[in-house]
Amino acid sequence: MKACRIAQQSVISAAEIDVWGGAMLRTTGISLLIACVLAGIGCGSSLSNSRSRVTAAAPSDPSSGSSGGQGAEISIFPSTDTLRIGGQRQFSGFDRTVGQYDVTWSVREGAVGGSISAGGLYTAPSTTGTFHLTATSNANPKLSATAPITVVSVGFLPISPMAAPRSGHTTTLLRDGRVLIAGGTTAAAHSAELFLPASSSFTATTGGMIHVRMDHCAALLQDGRVLIAGGGDGHGTLFGAAELFDPATQSFLPTGGLNHARTRATATLLPNGKVLVAGGLDAAGTLLSSAELYDPFTGTFSFTGNLQSPRAEHTATLLVNGRVLLVGSNSNSSLAELFDPATGLFTATGSLVQARTHHTATLLPNGKVLVLGGTQIMPPLGGGAAPGPVSLNSAEVYHPATGMFQPAGKLLMARDSHSATVLANGTVLVTGGYVHDFDGDAQREWYTIFTAELFDPATSVSTAASSLEADRAEHLATLLQNGQVLVTGGRSGFQELCCSPKPYTVVLGSAELYK
Repeated sequence: MKACRIAQQSVISAAEIDVWGGAMLRTTGISLLIACVLAGIGCGSSLSNSRSRVTAAAPSDPSSGSSGGQGAEISIFPSTDTLRIGGQRQFSGFDRTVGQYDVTWSVREGAVGGSISAGGLYTAPSTTGTFHLTATSNANPKLSATAPITVVSVGFLPISPMAAPRSGHTTTLLRDGRVLIAGGTTAAAHSAELFLPASSSFTATTGGMIHVRMDHCAALLQDGRVLIAGGGDGHGTLFGAAELFDPATQSFLPTGGLNHARTRATATLLPNGKVLVAGGLDAAGTLLSSAELYDPFTGTFSFTGNLQSPRAEHTATLLVNGRVLLVGSNSNSSLAELFDPATGLFTATGSLVQARTHHTATLLPNGKVLVLGGTQIMPPLGGGAAPGPVSLNSAEVYHPATGMFQPAGKLLMARDSHSATVLANGTVLVTGGYVHDFDGDAQREWYTIFTAELFDPATSVSTAASSLEADRAEHLATLLQNGQVLVTGGRSGFQELCCSPKPYTVVLGSAELYK
């Protein structure tokens, strides 16, 4: 019988647990392990470190029979990792000769290579380099496997958690360097909070949001206030209402409402000071082609031209020329379009090389737009099942001068609902996300990942970066004024239809800094 998957997860509080469809609770995977044992199912670990399409048992599952390039009898998960100095990662070792997680751990280089507990918790040393973990069978000491670990000087560090777990929230960098974290929770008392870079901590806003909302959109206005519009309460009720956050008073005030309530739309500050709110879903889940402009001087929304193609869960990128590039949709469309503030109209531009949604679109210093990852609806390799979302590892670049997209290399790992942040050196930090795919039995599956990579737009080459402290997707990454990257919230979990038709999901309150 195919093994269940246990998601590797940093320790989280019970308040962070969010169960979909009556799925069993878990914290760090222990309760799920118990559930699998009670069900008579052998459980493996959660996350695949490298694949774009699945054709066999998941390499992340040490008990699945896939060695992932290791010895045929002993498997280690993860099979490799990149960590920051002093970083930690939980490893598991599976002995197929006895069908158990029963190994003894050691570090080949000794203390200079870090340390690992009897339970497989590895702590990186204070020096950089490549080191090797060894898992030796307790049943047969002649059998072992090795996992290489790269230790780097720059990476992610855990910080104090947010006041509430958040997913579907927004983060807005304020002019004074603080970050407003709004919504993404049902906790009215903690509907919004501020991140303080000086202390790497969070503090409550003086006033709470007028509406506790998620999957809304937000934009920083030219006067420093933050517009928050749309979204819903998590129970199917959408908000047409909008509100403004005033950093000086830390309070939320009502402003004019949207003409069309919508969720999962985009909000883009235009050079003329207005905000474009485009697309999204209505209460019936219908894709919207309408768009509206918010005028901060009148505090009202007004309709503008319609989108060429209705879309939601897309990206909207303000180009250097003042136009807005809209890319992707959950309709599996490759069509892209431009909004021109001068005319208030949308016009078609070149199509994506590969249709996608849940991707990232990042404005590069040279004015081009880098599009990474996402999902595309496609059948499993070999057919035999209905099409479903499959994560992509492809990259492409939009050239405003020609209006065309061109292939631009590949990510190390297929991923969607990840984050992509341009760093000071011009490289793009890509973190976390989901892997959506089909298992070896052509059944759909997904799971969150902790891997990160650095994509170099100049060479279209991606290299491994220090992994996140926790596997997460639907999180947000915010580039701070000091050059660090703040990562907040999101979800951690997995779904395998073979043994758990209902997904296991944790909403995260944890945060970390890339520095």
